Parts: sequence; structure tokens; C-alpha cells
Amino acid sequence: ARATEVIFTSSEEKSKKTSEVVKRRGRSARKKKTAKELDTLQLASLPGIQAFTDRALLGMLKSFAGLHRDQAIMKWSKDFRLGAGVDAFSLGLLYGMDAGWGVEGAVGSEFKIDATYLSPHVNMASRMMSACKQYGVNILLSQAVEKLLSPQARSKLRHVDTVTVKGSTLAQQIFTYDSRHRGVNFYLFGRSPAQADADSDSYAPTIWNSDQDLKAMRQHVSSDFERAFTEGHKAYIAGKWDHAISRLEIANRCMIQTALDEGFHEYDVQGFDDQLLKPEAPNDEEELIKLREELGDGPCRSLLAYMKQHGGVAPASWRGVRPLTSK
Repeated sequence: ARATEVIFTSSEEKSKKTSEVVKRRGRSARKKKTAKELDTLQLASLPGIQAFTDRALLGMLKSFAGLHRDQAIMKWSKDFRLGAGVDAFSLGLLYGMDAGWGVEGAVGSEFKIDATYLSPHVNMASRMMSACKQYGVNILLSQAVEKLLSPQARSKLRHVDTVTVKGSTLAQQIFTYDSRHRGVNFYLFGRSPAQADADSDSYAPTIWNSDQDLKAMRQHVSSDFERAFTEGHKAYIAGKWDHAISRLEIANRCMIQTALDEGFHEYDVQGFDDQLLKPEAPNDEEELIKLREELGDGPCRSLLAYMKQHGGVAPASWRGVRPLTSK
């Protein structure tokens, strides 16, 4: 009897333990499912999300215009103490955007506490900001943000590349809103705080085609450039790198030519006019190299450099995606 009791007691205990393990696994699976559902929350279904996202992007672009409109701030770039008399200091802003959830709270210890936001989407926005330097642009948006914008706003964006970021294997497109301050007199479009508030209250998607700041910061983008870049970018993604290099070099020259023709620059280019549009050479002067970088297109130069690093031929494993090196 004792042996039977031991056997059945042991079986019952084992059954209970198995049941408890199954229940714990079930709860864990439900938690994972819930977390996954939260992580893939369909933001696009939220009422007013397009206007909300448009305003977020507009806020960044307007702050970019406002910075370069404020003469009191910009005069610091000419301060001898900062620039050492050789314009070694400049002011600017870089922006990165992603869409998703975040945890807000105080983080730190009893000695120092900071209010901050924590989430993979915050990290992604940070990586977008860092990648601005790699692509030579002022703002980069993730694919998640691009999908939430209004059609009018999306029509003004440029698909720069398709990448994976550090710590993730997910491929996603990244976009920029072409914006430059050189050659733009933003101070001509200044608005009083009351007028700016009124403009914000009366927001409509048509602002992307009518606002003077937005139009002025994109004045360096010509239809010839857009056509050449689109063709070159498609060839780059498709792995046809010989054609991509040819078209992107043409696109880069188009942007330089537009800047020269329209006077969208603040440099003395006398003596370099003819050389600016010629292929780069190892013995090019430093000033000429600087002019090409300032007047040319950052994304074109970034994609061209990446392809030439690989000998101008797409690797056999190429799938139209490259890892983002900046973090």
C-alpha cells in the first residue's frame, strides 16, 4: 500500500508540476503575444495620425529654418574665438525620426536623475540622426514615419537607401526631406509668434506646396536631378551598379550645375567653375573638394562611395539592403 501510495503520489506531483509548467508557458506565450501586438501597433489606424505626423516633421523643418533665420544665433559661426579666424566653427541641426512606443520616466540614482524616454524606437531615431552625417543630409526618417505622413508630405520625401541597423536584421527604407540653408534668405519669410500660432492652428496638407520656408529649402532640387537620382537609385537597389554609378554621377552634377546657375552658394567659385563638374581626381585642391561636397548631393556621394568600395560591382549576396554603420 505504501509503495502504491508513493507511486501515485509521485505521479500526481509530477502531473501537477507539468500542469504548472504548461500554465506558466501559456502565460509567458500570452505575454509575448501581447508585447508583440503592442510592438506592431497599427499607428496608421489612429484618428488624425497623418496631421499629427505631418506636424512633427513640420516642427523639425521649421526649427531648421528658424535657426538659420536668427541672425543673433548665426553670428556665433563668425566668432573668432570659436572659428579660430578660419571659419572652423559652424552651427547646424541634425534630425532623426522614428514612430512607435516609448517609456517615459525618471532614470538615474539618488545623485542624478534625468527625465528620459526608453524604447527601441527612440534608439532608431537616434540612429537616423547619426546617419545624417553618413548621407550628408539634415534629416532622416524611418519607413515607419513615412507611412504615417499625408500623401502631400510623402510626395516631398526622397527614398535615400534601404538599410539594416546595428542590433537588428530588419530591412527598412530611410527617407530625407531635402533641405539646405545656403543661398536661402530665410529672414525674408519671418513670422511673428502670433502669426506662427495662427498658421499652426489652420494647418492643412496644402502647406507642403505653399509654405515659403519649405519651398525655399528645396529650391536646389531640379526635375533633372530628381529624374537622374531616381533612375540611379533603382539601379543601385536592383544590383545594376554600373548603370547606377553613371546615373548618380549625373544626378550629382545636376545639383552642382543648378547651384551654379541659380547662385545657391556662399563661396567664391571663380577658377573652379569648369573643374566642379569634372570627375574627381587625386590631385584636386582642398578648396575644390570642399566646394563639390557643399554644392553636390550627399546621398549621391554616399551611395557612389559605397559602390566604389566594392569595385563598382554588386556582391553576389546583394539583396538591395546594406548595413548602416553609424550608431
